[in-house]
Amino acid sequence: MMSEKETYEICNEVDSFIARELTESIIHKVSYDMLEAHYGILTISRRSFYRRRSTAQKLMRQRMCHLVEEKNGQYAIVWGK
Repeated sequence: MMSEKETYEICNEVDSFIARELTESIIHKVSYDMLEAHYGILTISRRSFYRRRSTAQKLMRQRMCHLVEEKNGQYAIVWGK
């Protein structure tokens, strides 16, 4: 898993206006409705919020995996740092 700081940096790349809310949603598994109840009306629609959250999670998955060449010459995907 990524740290909260790394998650925030990725969310900031996706959308700098709601990076804090995206980070909280990903790290603490908080829904759009709960964020809206806590912070008031968000500056983004529910659909756009979940699209951006999905994009951030996809970027996180891509950064957590890398290819490693095995002894037999084949490549394997390794997850983690």
